[in-house]
Amino acid sequence: MPAFADTRWSQVRRLGTDSPSGRAALGWLAEAAWDPLCRHAQRRGLDRPSAEDAVQSFLARVLERGLGRPDPARGRFRTWLLAAFWHHLADLADQARTLKRGGGRTAATLSGIDASAEATDAEFDRDWARTVLARVLAALAAEQQDASRFALLRPFLAGNPDPEAYAVAARRLELNPGALRVAVHRLRQRFGELLRAEVAETIDDADVLDDELKLLAAALAEQR
Repeated sequence: MPAFADTRWSQVRRLGTDSPSGRAALGWLAEAAWDPLCRHAQRRGLDRPSAEDAVQSFLARVLERGLGRPDPARGRFRTWLLAAFWHHLADLADQARTLKRGGGRTAATLSGIDASAEATDAEFDRDWARTVLARVLAALAAEQQDASRFALLRPFLAGNPDPEAYAVAARRLELNPGALRVAVHRLRQRFGELLRAEVAETIDDADVLDDELKLLAAALAEQR
């Protein structure tokens, strides 16, 4: 993954335009936000199929109209994204209430969306953090030449296991303990680089990058 001199904010501003950069930005948005947005819609009362329909219609709306005028100065990207999706859910709920009599199951379900609550959602932060980590781990795995070696080293990314775990992995990889620790250190270092690059995609101000990383770490810690 390259370092981002130009962040995704600049690409997101092109959403709704029929251009390679606009389509690339939409593809990234769909990949990064699909599951967190689906889970958010489910917490608002939709079943999974209806939640996926809602996210799909949101992305179609983004493709057609863009997402207004995103401004990094107004806050974190995911907070701004969630607010846009929240308004979309409110619109769907209003439309479904109008069509409820003949709208079938989906319209009846949508009409029951809780769109009155505020758009903020701590669970959405955790879902977003899980998605970020999954993307980073996938990128890290794609770089590795030896999949079985990576499978043995990956558990060490989470922290410092007991010495026996290191000893077992060292034997399986036919490394001495010192060489294994060096391998783990390098893998963690690369993981950190990829993580910072991923998070930086939605941050224009480098000064808040560390704060965002801490916030994501806290969101994941709360679920344990």
